[in-house]
Amino acid sequence: MKFNININQIVLSQTKLDIIDGAILDYLYYLCSSLSERVQKQRKNGYTWVNFSYLMDEMPLLRIRSKSRISERIKKISKEGYLETMREGNKFYIKLTSKMDELFVKTNDLSPPSYLRNATVRQNERLTPSTVRQNEHNHNTNNHYIKKNVNVGKISNLSDTQRGQLEYHLEKIKDQKNIKAWLEVVGQIGFQTVINILIDVSQSRDAKNKGACAMGIAKKAGYKKFFRPNKDRL
Repeated sequence: MKFNININQIVLSQTKLDIIDGAILDYLYYLCSSLSERVQKQRKNGYTWVNFSYLMDEMPLLRIRSKSRISERIKKISKEGYLETMREGNKFYIKLTSKMDELFVKTNDLSPPSYLRNATVRQNERLTPSTVRQNEHNHNTNNHYIKKNVNVGKISNLSDTQRGQLEYHLEKIKDQKNIKAWLEVVGQIGFQTVINILIDVSQSRDAKNKGACAMGIAKKAGYKKFFRPNKDRL
């Protein structure tokens, strides 16, 4: 069961996709990011098999019980450029495109609605979603951290897309405040391993403090916490 749905309303509101399409897109991203052996065995040339029956079971809030309706929705998402599709016999495969990056990286070329163009900076700031403001705050905080703490351990150099994905998944487990610690985790055990850990924990109904739970799994995967010279912990 997929318990959480994360939709980038800012970006998707500028497409022809609706909230149901957004939920399906979130599921497909989760599926294509999975390193589960069961999922990997069903991949072909970079395409991932989508089991429509399983998708409907995993996403009961969609209230879709027809495979043909799921297929129509996926084709609609494909027309918006977020994925490519392929059929082989009775199986339906998808592959994410680079356009998915815009769901994780805030772009600066998005024009505000006309009724906001003449608003003051203060008004725009109030209307900016809190998640975007928090992401920008975390980005600035981390830049300051890297400049001021050169000898604090291995900090991973992420691309903007990877950084956006990391923040996206940390938001899902409500642990964005620990972005600095997670950057080091990425530096020690690898980006994709961290993303898989965060995805698994975000889908768990048992984890109460999901941030601490994810960090515990990261330590089992090889992450070793370090102390800065002033003995402060990350």
